[in-house]
Amino acid sequence: MNIDVIINIFCFSSGALAIYLTAYLKVKGKNKALIEDINKLEDEKQKVIAKYRAETEDIKKQHTLDIEKRKFQYEDKREQFSKYFALLDEFHGKCNAVFLEKFQPIMTEFLSGYLEEDESIKNKAIVKYNEDIQALVFELNEEHLKVKSEQNSIRLIASAKVDELLDKLEVAVKNATDSSTEMLKVMSTQEFWADQTIIEPYQEKLGVHGQEAQKSQDYLKEQMKVELNEI
Repeated sequence: MNIDVIINIFCFSSGALAIYLTAYLKVKGKNKALIEDINKLEDEKQKVIAKYRAETEDIKKQHTLDIEKRKFQYEDKREQFSKYFALLDEFHGKCNAVFLEKFQPIMTEFLSGYLEEDESIKNKAIVKYNEDIQALVFELNEEHLKVKSEQNSIRLIASAKVDELLDKLEVAVKNATDSSTEMLKVMSTQEFWADQTIIEPYQEKLGVHGQEAQKSQDYLKEQMKVELNEI
């Protein structure tokens, strides 16, 4: 074979090999860059996933805390409201007991002594009657103070609307208590002993104030139910 031909073949082969190697290295470089890009994208994806998971966990924790907070607020308000209305019911019950249960025995005992001819017995009956009436008045005022004190506790957690209704109820309860006290004082006078019909205007007045207190209590109870449902 001619030496020139061999040289040409060698040169051609060398050139072809050089072109192939250049192309191969370019492709390999591109593949490497592509792999690096893919790895970079994967890293970015994992970072996004990790961030999303962390944010999701934070949201879950916050949601759980919010639920627990709302549950605590609900239970606290429900307990306070229930305690307050239980105290109101007890107050109304004792007010009724003053006239339905306690006053009648006091009056009966008083009349049994007052109708005696012996002045000393009559005077003792009067003194005892006045003391018993004053004790009833004191008991009513004590129960009213308990209700008022519990109202102050309610105000710490109350909305502006509940606070307004508490003001109205407080006035209504005070009016009813004052009417009860006024009526008991009239019952300790000689005018009442002589004519028990004079108490009727006071009974009517007490009835009006009692109805006002009940209405105020009903309005307050409904508003408290609304606020409990909103928690």
